[in-house]
Amino acid sequence: MNSKLNFLITCVLIAFTIIFSTIFFSSTANAEATSIAIKPTTGTVGASVSLTGDGFIGKLATIYWDDKKVIQNIPVSKQGKISYTFEIPPAAKGVHIIKVTDDSNWSNITASSDFTVVPSIVMEPPWGKPMNSITIIGNGFAPNETGIKTYFEGKALSKTPIAADKTGSWYSMFQVPDLPKGEYRISASGDTTLPGEVPELVFTISPFCKATPLSGPVGTHVTISGVGFRAGEDGITFTWAGPIIDTNFVARPNGSFSHEIVVPPSTKGRHIIGIYGSSFTPKGIVPDIEFEVTPQISLTPSDLINSKDIRIDGTGYNAGEVVSITYDNINTGKSTTTDAHGSFSAVIQSLSTPGGNHVIVATGSRGAAAQATYILPVTAPPAPQLLYPGPGAQIKAHNSVIDVIFSIFKSLIGVFDSSTGSQQKINDEILSAMNWDVSGDKTGLKYTLQIAKSEDFSAVVSLKEGITTTTFQISKSDLPLAGTYYWRVKATNDSGLSSPWSNSWNFEVMPTSTLIFAISIVIIILALAIIAFAIMAIINRNKSRI
Repeated sequence: MNSKLNFLITCVLIAFTIIFSTIFFSSTANAEATSIAIKPTTGTVGASVSLTGDGFIGKLATIYWDDKKVIQNIPVSKQGKISYTFEIPPAAKGVHIIKVTDDSNWSNITASSDFTVVPSIVMEPPWGKPMNSITIIGNGFAPNETGIKTYFEGKALSKTPIAADKTGSWYSMFQVPDLPKGEYRISASGDTTLPGEVPELVFTISPFCKATPLSGPVGTHVTISGVGFRAGEDGITFTWAGPIIDTNFVARPNGSFSHEIVVPPSTKGRHIIGIYGSSFTPKGIVPDIEFEVTPQISLTPSDLINSKDIRIDGTGYNAGEVVSITYDNINTGKSTTTDAHGSFSAVIQSLSTPGGNHVIVATGSRGAAAQATYILPVTAPPAPQLLYPGPGAQIKAHNSVIDVIFSIFKSLIGVFDSSTGSQQKINDEILSAMNWDVSGDKTGLKYTLQIAKSEDFSAVVSLKEGITTTTFQISKSDLPLAGTYYWRVKATNDSGLSSPWSNSWNFEVMPTSTLIFAISIVIIILALAIIAFAIMAIINRNKSRI
């Protein structure tokens, strides 16, 4: 009986040990794998934060802010991952702990990360007219911080210092001062939070508009942003130096708008952009905007083949200004006069070979100047057209007995020079002149000549590169054997661009006829015999005298 009881107790203990070990090691393994990441790790109250997590085993997760539950029921994927975006709750400045746990009820399945809150202020609304009441809200100050003051262009707005609550939050109100329309700086600081810690805000006394950018050439796209107009006000109009350039634009429900205009043809210098609305915001209410027009030139090359013409269009110069043009600091001799809007057009010719950057400068007689970089268009030359020999032309290695005799003597002399080590070069025989042509401008072109025994040029027997003319003398040493040959040519310009290969033509090098060769040999033998006979006669005559 006791043995059975002991056995039962032992089994229960073993079972509990297995279960406990499984839970312990499983939870430990998961705890080591569980993690979260926060982006960004620093920000203001209300900032949007992205949280990602991995290694969770439950179905739903909960986010805690300093151990206070803030968000629940975040789905956990089957892979144990979570992804969630939330806003930072009201909190004092400093480091806070973001913790995430799931519903598995395992205390080890949790992860945390730090987030640093920095102080900030916001305004509601961010613009207004004189005497309007504006609310300033502060967040992220020290807990229960005192001595907080707000400032308008450095001048204190609050007569009585403000105190923050335990989360570092506070608010204050002020009336818009009776100041000119425009943008003004709002700041805040306290006993603990120094002035440099809180980013300044811009408050706009409205109605007011601003432009971005405030300078540029004719054609610049300028964004006009306005605030303080009537809700949904229509008929908003834009003028440039007086005349209307755009109209009938409608404001948003909050009285703001953003609209783009394009700088029209105008002279160099400052021009006034005017903005007004309907009867609610008539002319003279919204301050004007000054825009600085700067000179500019644009270049347009001719679309005609082989043309070197470049059209220059200039804007933003002074009216009636005489403009001279240089190309890479070389005076082109071209000048023109601007019209009433400071614009001009002129045509010059490029002065350089294709390729590379070239600077064109247009300088006015009254100080306006602009430049642009011109890249000469670079195109490959066209394929050459073969002229001679071919197709099917016959080139004879030796056309006469004299050619054969000269060839034999040159060969003998060449052998003699080789055996004696002489470096004298024997003139090679010219077989034929190879001729071709290229359409258009041939300036700076170099040619490559290929001669092959096969039509696909897989067996090239002669390759000549860097030929500077459209004629090349082919020698017998280039084609020592009789037979059929194929040839083609391509052109390369100064920029290194090559044309396609020309079409290929074939020609035939004819061997010396047997009759001419035999006659030549006979003549040489006779000549040698005569020379030998004469020498023997001279020798015998000299012997007889002795």
